[in-house]
Amino acid sequence: MRRGTQIVLGAVIIFWCLAPIYWALVVSFSTPLQVNAAQPFFFPHPITFRYFAQLISGNTASGNFLRIGLNSIIEAGATTLFTVIIATLAGYAFARMQFQGKNVLFLVIVGTISLPAYAVIVPLFQMMSQLNLVGTYTGVILVEMSAALPLATWLMRSYIASLPPSIEEAARIDGANLMTVLTHVVWPLVGPGMASTTIVVFLMTWSQFIIPLTFAPASHAEPLTVLITQFVTKDAVNYGLQAAAGILALVPAAILVLRFNRRLISGLLSGAMTS
Repeated sequence: MRRGTQIVLGAVIIFWCLAPIYWALVVSFSTPLQVNAAQPFFFPHPITFRYFAQLISGNTASGNFLRIGLNSIIEAGATTLFTVIIATLAGYAFARMQFQGKNVLFLVIVGTISLPAYAVIVPLFQMMSQLNLVGTYTGVILVEMSAALPLATWLMRSYIASLPPSIEEAARIDGANLMTVLTHVVWPLVGPGMASTTIVVFLMTWSQFIIPLTFAPASHAEPLTVLITQFVTKDAVNYGLQAAAGILALVPAAILVLRFNRRLISGLLSGAMTS
């Protein structure tokens, strides 16, 4: 009975997660007549690629899909790169170094994970406005980094703390300075942890909506998450374009998770014992 219960629960979870994706696929391959039909259907017939062709060709009133997709890649990639580098250095400091107020500072940083973005979005917007960074890549990347850094720092600190310090001590005995220890000893050892943190941060940033909506609304820096909402107007909703854009936006994240899922899981679990 226990095995049967696990199978049933697993099937329910899989259905719950994949049903919206399947329905988006159905709508994206359907004709406008099928999308607006009163009776439900579970497989498009005939299958059409008109919505995908419309997006790829840039023939939409909301903007060029490929150019806006490039915005998502730039913002998610830059945010992930800088966040992982800073989080690795901060994680090493919290895991290995001793300084006054270390535990309190770490708890404050980790505690901001539970702070919703809505609570700080107004002061951040005022700050970015004074710096003339609203509607720019730099403004979006800085705010997304501030949202991702607490979790990334916690992950890297947990992973580094799980490593034996004896290797670093041996390098210091041989005369290596701090920078040499970091670049030649620590960084190679924390590769799996950095890989898992990179995937987590990239997925978080790729799916961000409220931050780019606030700091890059209808500008040259808006990502795909903002573009998809623009297919809804006060007069009509283009469900076909919305579904096709959602499927195309899902592809990079799905490829990343499917390709590196074992590294993601092993990297997260390896530091879980010390978190």
